[in-house]
Amino acid sequence: MHPARLAAKIQGQIERFSGKLTAGLSRLAARMVREVLVGIQALGSMRLSEIGRALSEDTALKKVIERLGRHLRRPEVREQVRSHLLELGARKVREETLLVVDLTDISKPYARRMEHLARVRDGSTGDLTNGYWCCQGVGVERDSPDVVPLYQALYSQRAPYFVSENDEVLNACDAV
Repeated sequence: MHPARLAAKIQGQIERFSGKLTAGLSRLAARMVREVLVGIQALGSMRLSEIGRALSEDTALKKVIERLGRHLRRPEVREQVRSHLLELGARKVREETLLVVDLTDISKPYARRMEHLARVRDGSTGDLTNGYWCCQGVGVERDSPDVVPLYQALYSQRAPYFVSENDEVLNACDAV
């Protein structure tokens, strides 16, 4: 297939997919999600700075990164995309599908000033380092290399909204 046709086909698939993910969001929020998906697909990177470089033609890179980050932090955007992704993925889950939950970490050993940065055990090295916890849920077929993303959440025990199991146990004990 000719490269221009392939690019147009991929662009069309991203448009349709982002349309499904962003149903019910404002046009601006939907555009942001589409731009992030295009950046991830084109660059193979999820870094806002790299996606911003690909998107910023006339606009200052800093402003593009700020705009993308501002929209990604909006709870309604995150919840809407998460809900639609789960709905789309659930259609592919059958009775024989293996549901895999992975509690993992994202290590940021050189980070110092990221929001709610916490200590995590780096699964690759076993060392304690700066980073975030991540919970992922995927569906996997036994005879297929395909993985269906169903859920992903990044969290930190330093975030003000974080409640640990220990807190819940202590609160239950205090109530008795």
